[in-house]
Amino acid sequence: MTPVDDRLSSSSAVVRSGIFNLAGFGAAALYMILLVPIVLHYLGREQYGLWTAVLAITGYIGLADLGVSSSFVTYIARYVAAHEYRQSGRVVHLGLLFYLLVTLIMLVLSTVAGDFFFTMLRIPAETLPLAQQTLYLAVAVFGVTSIAGVYGSVLGAIQRVDLFNVLAIASYVARLVVITLALSFGLGVPGLLLGDALVTALNVPVLLILIRRELPEMPLGWLSYDHDLMKRMLRFGVQVQVSRIADVVQAQWDKLVLTRALGLSAATLYDVGARPAGRLRMLPITAIASLVPAVSALDARDQQERIRAALVRATRYLALISAPMFGLAVVFADPIFRLWLNDPGYTQAAWTLRILSAAFFVNVVAGALSLVAQGRGEPQYQMRTTLIQAILNLVLSVLLVLQFGFLGAACGTGVAIIFGGLLFFHTYGKRIMPAPLRTLVSLAAKPVLCVVPAGIAGYFASLIGQMVASDSLRIVAGIELITGVAVFAAVYIAMVRVNRVLTADDLGFFRNALPVKVQRLLRMQ
Repeated sequence: MTPVDDRLSSSSAVVRSGIFNLAGFGAAALYMILLVPIVLHYLGREQYGLWTAVLAITGYIGLADLGVSSSFVTYIARYVAAHEYRQSGRVVHLGLLFYLLVTLIMLVLSTVAGDFFFTMLRIPAETLPLAQQTLYLAVAVFGVTSIAGVYGSVLGAIQRVDLFNVLAIASYVARLVVITLALSFGLGVPGLLLGDALVTALNVPVLLILIRRELPEMPLGWLSYDHDLMKRMLRFGVQVQVSRIADVVQAQWDKLVLTRALGLSAATLYDVGARPAGRLRMLPITAIASLVPAVSALDARDQQERIRAALVRATRYLALISAPMFGLAVVFADPIFRLWLNDPGYTQAAWTLRILSAAFFVNVVAGALSLVAQGRGEPQYQMRTTLIQAILNLVLSVLLVLQFGFLGAACGTGVAIIFGGLLFFHTYGKRIMPAPLRTLVSLAAKPVLCVVPAGIAGYFASLIGQMVASDSLRIVAGIELITGVAVFAAVYIAMVRVNRVLTADDLGFFRNALPVKVQRLLRMQ
């Protein structure tokens, strides 16, 4: 087998890719932590809410891509594993053509239906010209990002996410600098979006150079149109797209409902609370994203037992990581926002973070099975369950906002997320293992039981910070977090050790996934 073949299916490659994915995620999280206060400072809550509302609209219009982006990694990985490099290049070529067409369609829709969208959201009349301009720019950002994503999927397919994430980290730094400068010069929301588009566009030539170096066998020039391949990608994409509808609904629907019912400031508060919850959700999933090409390669060789073992291991590790992560968010939401934004007026955002964190825990633990379904080319099972989840989310959010106001949005989304995750694991999990829900509960139970005493101990330890006499919100909140998180972490680690959540086999798995030089160093010690 070639080095690329080795990277596609080896467990150590999946773990190493996960480490680099986590580094990229850390950069993305830091970018969000820095960007949100900057944007709020320069734009205020109303224009921040407008930016959020427009991104929500483009999120729905972006569903016009029919989910084709989800097919890139799967098909490229399969063709590279079979040494059909010309076909892998054709996947990229078709993706570029498709996204050029989708971007044009989105621009037309923005022109025709933009006023209707903004009227439905009750955007003030004096803000409508800015809103329309922002919508056009958001569509342009979508187009540039999609084209860069096509090339980025090649590196993901051959397990070179290390290169992709190094580029992503550099891009976050550049994007933050450019956006800050644009806002400081008074360019407002349009400047924010233009800066985003500029930095993303500069990624494209760098990606082309990396692809040429890492996979020289794959042609990047003009290739003849393959109608059958496009049909297969569309068929795969449409099935995955229905699954992505639930993600778009849970990320964007509440903002639109709150904008119409309570105004742009309510959308701002919800977005500020939902962003960190969404980032936390992506952290463990990002770490195992390389499971998709690995499962694709294993499925091509009909190694189903290895796929089953990978699923169980990944689900257990997701529970082990996500239980304390979301537990920290639930327990320390208030001091997190006081430290982050230096403002006590984000209590509703803190409750949004708590509610969504509880729901996302279930979603994340079930997430490995979703990646397995994509890798095996069977998105139709998730399509059915997430369609039910999306419909439930749409109805519940509206009803609960009308009944309970602001927090009804997060509650409606949370219930839908939990129901959708459990339903999918039950229905598709039966194709992989017996009694899937019982397996899921058994894998998640120990980490959750370890979090409960850690959360209680951490909360009472954080009360020390409230005794500090200081006029600075950030100093008090910082002390609360330092004391509370330290105690939480110590108790959780102790509980994990006492309950033997990690076995010798787990430790051996991680040790073998490390680079050879690191393994030798550990043996010497």
